[in-house]
Amino acid sequence: MCGIGAFQIINSEATGKAVSAALLRALVSRGRDASGVAWHDDNTNETFIQKTNTAGDKLAKDLDDAIGSVGIVHTRWATQGDPRNNANNHPIDVGGVVGVHNGHVSNDNQLIKQLTDYKRNGSVDSEAAFAHIGHGDKSRKLVNRLGDIHGNAALIWMNTHDKRKRLYVSRITSSPLWIAQTDAGSVVMASTATALQQVHEETGLPFTFLYEMQEKEFMIIENGMMTDMATIPTDRVAITTTKQPSVNPSYSQTSMFETK
Repeated sequence: MCGIGAFQIINSEATGKAVSAALLRALVSRGRDASGVAWHDDNTNETFIQKTNTAGDKLAKDLDDAIGSVGIVHTRWATQGDPRNNANNHPIDVGGVVGVHNGHVSNDNQLIKQLTDYKRNGSVDSEAAFAHIGHGDKSRKLVNRLGDIHGNAALIWMNTHDKRKRLYVSRITSSPLWIAQTDAGSVVMASTATALQQVHEETGLPFTFLYEMQEKEFMIIENGMMTDMATIPTDRVAITTTKQPSVNPSYSQTSMFETK
């Protein structure tokens, strides 16, 4: 069990540092072996990572002031890969993709063996998943490559140096993932709805929509808008893809938070 989170803040409703700190504190109960944050710089195309083999509530006190408005967060409960080796801690950088994972990938060694241009840096199973996403057979659609990842997995990642500063989100099976959104369009994700409640209380973000991602869902979020959504195929299950105007309209969602 680990804790994962992400944020995409619109119209400066909150700072990236404040949301990152709130997520680290809210998710620390899901893992205290390591923690980290990755973000896109607001003014350039650069992507940065700050991570350590300490608990999230400790890292929250020492976060970089320059954390941007789009980022991902992780608190780690180590099950594979020594947290004293920072290459095993999240966010995981595989060159071109940086991501966070909750769950267990059962075919990580097989995924790594399939890659011809990637050398494993650590020993954590999450690295294999993101390496497959970033360095797998590009002739196959991304959603098909996600179907190759076996086990329990909720994944959030960013493409490094992405001018569009998009978030990629997938819940393959079991591992939970919730999404909250404000009327202005700011999006915050976390492993639990309780963690989102804590983010609301700490930052004042006025969440009005809440959605639990379903198994086999994949989506891309840009500027608070869901630009793509797809179903991850399993064996002969057909791929279905739709385009939606934003994260919230097409779902039967309920409001969890009162607007301050």
